Amino acid sequence: MIYDTLENLSRYSGIAPEAVNALLKTLPEFSADAPAGKTVLIEDKLFILVQHNVTRNSCDGKIETHADFADLQMLVKGDELIGYADVSELETLEPYNKEGDYAFYAQCTGKTVLLPLKPGNFAIFFPGEGHMPGCGNGTEVVKIVVKIHKSLLTF
Repeated sequence: MIYDTLENLSRYSGIAPEAVNALLKTLPEFSADAPAGKTVLIEDKLFILVQHNVTRNSCDGKIETHADFADLQMLVKGDELIGYADVSELETLEPYNKEGDYAFYAQCTGKTVLLPLKPGNFAIFFPGEGHMPGCGNGTEVVKIVVKIHKSLLTF
């Protein structure tokens, strides 16, 4: 997991060069007014999702993991808390779904760290890392999620 500010994003280009470079080029196109939807940068390997959501109480959330994709998550409007947890210590709620590339786990307050996500910073969750996006107190957010296929990762 990486948690940092957008001004430092280029520092991570060695981890996923194609993804970071493409994101740095396209990032200025996305604003709080961006419509929800998907932008494909590399077919089946790299895409950007623009989401319009309302945050929810963290107690109502589930931890998710992915096996094939890393998530780079950032906000362009609003703020939320995003959870991070070691899923090896959590109860499986829904086993891995290959078609959807996800598994869900029970959120456990004592084992979940909540990170503040605001415009200007980002978090990257690598395949297998538990994360719980969308936590907060009912505020509206506009979020960009960059899905990076594991074949684009250099480690």
